[in-house]
Amino acid sequence: MNSARPGPIDLLLLAAWCGPMAGALEVLARVGPGLSGRLYLVTRHFVWVVPAIDAAIFALLGLACAAAARIWPRSAWASTRLLISLAILPTLMIAGPGVLAEAWMLVAMGLAFQVAPWLERNPATWRRRGRRAWPVLPMLIAAAGGWVVGSDRLAEWRESRRPIPTPRPPNVLLVVLDTVRADRLSLHGYTRPTSPTLVELSKRGIRFDQARSTAPWTLASHATILTGQWPHDVDARWLTAIRGGVPTLAGFLGGLGYATAGFVANTIYCSYDSGLARDFGHYEDHVFRDWATPRASRLFEMGVNLVGWVAPGWTIRRIQVGDRKDASIINRELLDWLDRRSEPHRPFFAFLNYVDAHAPYVLPMGVPYQFGDGPRTEGEYFFLLDGWIHTDREKLPPPALTMARNAYDDCLAYLDAQLGKLFDALKRRGELDRTLIVVVADHGEGLGEHGLYDHGESLYRTEIHVPLVIVPPGGRSSPSVVREVVSLRDLPATIAELAAPGARSPFPGRSLARTWAPQPTAPGPDASPAFSELSEPNPIDPNQGRAPVRRGPLAAIAQGDYVLIRNAGDDRVELYNEREDPRELIDRSRSPAMTPVVDRLRSTLDRLAPAPPGR
Repeated sequence: MNSARPGPIDLLLLAAWCGPMAGALEVLARVGPGLSGRLYLVTRHFVWVVPAIDAAIFALLGLACAAAARIWPRSAWASTRLLISLAILPTLMIAGPGVLAEAWMLVAMGLAFQVAPWLERNPATWRRRGRRAWPVLPMLIAAAGGWVVGSDRLAEWRESRRPIPTPRPPNVLLVVLDTVRADRLSLHGYTRPTSPTLVELSKRGIRFDQARSTAPWTLASHATILTGQWPHDVDARWLTAIRGGVPTLAGFLGGLGYATAGFVANTIYCSYDSGLARDFGHYEDHVFRDWATPRASRLFEMGVNLVGWVAPGWTIRRIQVGDRKDASIINRELLDWLDRRSEPHRPFFAFLNYVDAHAPYVLPMGVPYQFGDGPRTEGEYFFLLDGWIHTDREKLPPPALTMARNAYDDCLAYLDAQLGKLFDALKRRGELDRTLIVVVADHGEGLGEHGLYDHGESLYRTEIHVPLVIVPPGGRSSPSVVREVVSLRDLPATIAELAAPGARSPFPGRSLARTWAPQPTAPGPDASPAFSELSEPNPIDPNQGRAPVRRGPLAAIAQGDYVLIRNAGDDRVELYNEREDPRELIDRSRSPAMTPVVDRLRSTLDRLAPAPPGR
């Protein structure tokens, strides 16, 4: 390479070296923050996928640059700086996500203009070093891939070495419906038939009419469902993994000889890096197919965004929707795992997370919308997919709000239908009647009540009241309805008692089986209070600063007909009678007659809620 005009071969060599190096730097940029528990937000295979994809991208870029240099030799000078800047840019963007991409591009170009002259002045040196380093990079990629795959296989092998329990206990199927609020389900009296499958399921088991989540967002609530811990006990935060060192359902049941597996569609807050996969023998999170895999590379994602700017319709359909795991994919993952098990006689614990009701409220391609008019034009589809999330919804016209709410109901109906297909498939395999089924939601969704949308924004009923149905193995001859206020914190203790009645449960709280016993008993001091908390604001700020949590951490307690919500930022409390006022329109906290109720509930909150920062 001479200082004035690099040749086509020089550009090919530079691209071949920049590709794996760009991927390696990108991996290091993700792993560095990850050492402190920060979420990766990509598939755990990124340690080898990203370098491999970047190597392929730079190979194509190198061919293009070499062809351009052969036709127009003067373009080689610019190509050298372009390749170097693109190799640096993804790392900068990951290391500093709060900075505009355009600003980082200028920084990357500045660095490239410093590095390129040295390469042009010392062609022999960089070629020699490049030849020595380049063969090592593919070996590192292969080793990283082997480590990830090998770790998965090792976990399954260890689980298979455990003794199979005899007599065989029931299978356990835990289904979490992400972002499903109870009052939009026909299961709980909603006028639209959004959940006929759940209605039929409840006829074989127990329906809980007043189940309350411990948090209005995914990771915190799932942490409780799988460990029985309050969110603050596992340090559930928006961008970091939950704290380890606490017993999990997967660890408890796996220790009894169960095969354990998780299949999750929420690939932000339920993936491996969240901490929820801990103790599972098998776990499937990110979609490892089609366009989803290469999008782990920030460089590839930049290309997708560029294509989307040029042809948004193609991007919407082919890319953005294509990597969402709808319920049919989760079903297929579970059934495939069941079919290929080498020990079909071993009982299983399967945890499923469905995300179809989560924004964006779009159905899989080809599935019809049945409640009102769904998106009919590309503009309406793009509104649901992207505009709804990034727009101040208080300023939207009524037709747009109506379409979004209808689409949410459509997503609930689709999810319910897929749940029915799963139960049918399990029945055909002879597994349904020997399976303990627990169907629950992690949290609800605001659709304009209290002027709020989305979730992780408040502790109002719309975000905390969730469906819960439990069906013992074989079902019940007479269904039960539990109207007592219960907390999802008691779910692990419940599952432990029903699946392994003779084993000592490591989970706090008390089994909910007491609520449907022939002679139901009172909660007692060991039962979990219906406590909910939200310590930090939703980082995407879906309500443009109007959410109550923007004033300070929130805590709520529900007892009997009443729920008290306290904001630690201004020490304001709200009291609602949910039997008489289920929409929580009348704050009774200032009524003198309610002072004893406020004082009683507030003392409970003082005992349960962690001290606010700085107090």
